[in-house]
Amino acid sequence: MKNVLIVGAGSAGKHVLEEITENGDKYDYNIIGFLDADFEKHGSKIKDYKVLGHHDNINKYVQKYNIDEVIVATTEIKSKGLNKIYDSIKILDKKVEIKVLPTVEELLKREPFTKQLREVQVEDLLGRESVQINDNNINKYLNSKKILVTGAAGSIGSELCRQIVKYNPKELIILDINENDLYFLKLFLERHYDVKITFEISNIREKDKLKFLFELHKPDIVFHAAAHKHVPLMEKNIEEAIKNNVFGTKNILELSDKFLVDKFVLISTDKAVNPTNVMGATKRLSEIILEKINNKSETKFMAVRFGNVLGSNGSVIPLFKSLIKEGRDLTVTHKEVTRFFMTIPEAAQLVLEAGFIGEGGEVFVLDMGKPIKIMDLAKKLIELSGLTLGKDIDIKITGLRPGEKLFEEILYDIDSCEKTINDKIYITKLKKENIDLEKGLLDLKKYLKSFEREKLKLKLKELVKTYKERKDKNEETNNETETKYPTVSS
Repeated sequence: MKNVLIVGAGSAGKHVLEEITENGDKYDYNIIGFLDADFEKHGSKIKDYKVLGHHDNINKYVQKYNIDEVIVATTEIKSKGLNKIYDSIKILDKKVEIKVLPTVEELLKREPFTKQLREVQVEDLLGRESVQINDNNINKYLNSKKILVTGAAGSIGSELCRQIVKYNPKELIILDINENDLYFLKLFLERHYDVKITFEISNIREKDKLKFLFELHKPDIVFHAAAHKHVPLMEKNIEEAIKNNVFGTKNILELSDKFLVDKFVLISTDKAVNPTNVMGATKRLSEIILEKINNKSETKFMAVRFGNVLGSNGSVIPLFKSLIKEGRDLTVTHKEVTRFFMTIPEAAQLVLEAGFIGEGGEVFVLDMGKPIKIMDLAKKLIELSGLTLGKDIDIKITGLRPGEKLFEEILYDIDSCEKTINDKIYITKLKKENIDLEKGLLDLKKYLKSFEREKLKLKLKELVKTYKERKDKNEETNNETETKYPTVSS
């Protein structure tokens, strides 16, 4: 039988205790007691189980009561506090399992708390403070509306869907070319929410099919998350990045205008800021097209920029996990390389609130907090996997890849940003691009037909004035090590 400590003597902790004690035959647990940050609770009891003290001293209680498992049964604890618990237990000469509850949103599922307990993930330890959003505001513009999400099978698109259904839309139309993941997303949403879910298999490059779908569904709101986002792959396949990120987005923009969509939110990226790669340049060009259409449309078009999301498809964490599983060394491009990260639910929540705030023409920037060293991320993941760096596994430095930066930028100039009603969301003022957009897009189409990659890149540089390719790896390393890019602060 496992000796168990529960961290958190609030409602979540009580729920976990009740589920364990009422189903004793299912759990091989001997509950020792609770730990809690609230000193007033110390010495009190919950169903005969004592609140022993503060979790700052958890290692003392783990040793005293020979604890086998710790359940962190509170959604209020910040990543800093969870790190402290993890580090305190890790230094002990004893293997102790640590289980945590998921986010508040995940707990809203109609499942027992104990069924939702999971092991500590690197996202928990490197995460940020929970986002405060205005549910009433979001509910005002999503409730009873027909909402289309493109790229719905992807990491951000699927999370947007999981967030949107909580606001009781009239219909949620989920669109993607990936039929398997889209199908499973539909099943998940229908299992947990009583909302009409319609899924459509379509490529955003096929305007005739998209026109048919807009005529069929007549969406009120569009969240456009479909895009090619992999930097090295798009560097090699420039024509695919342009077809999807530029002309695919243009299709959705024009149809949203034609069919009088109320609001359109483009999911953009920090890589659109002073882009050094094809992916970032195509996303910046999609923002420019959006701004032009917004100037003459009744639809309110806006874009939301943010950086990497922890655990998303194609991100560094799934890659590291797969390498660890295969028993291979982890690879990092540069020992100093940093990226801004936020969790997938946080990004989706802020996108939804930005959609409420937007009046048309804005490029919103999400506060990404402090940048994280990829090297630190790799080390933490190795620890969580129960391995020892230098003994069980190593980290190899491979060098920056084509189009990669050492540091990411979020804004052109922090001083030019406007605050919004949410202190995590800013509006960035962008310099107007003096370009012949219509002719430039016609030229891009022409070069696409003949697969003239160099001409495509040159034309992209003409249309996106801030697009500068990274030249020499050593030159960039030297230059960027001296540069500190601004980030948003409240």
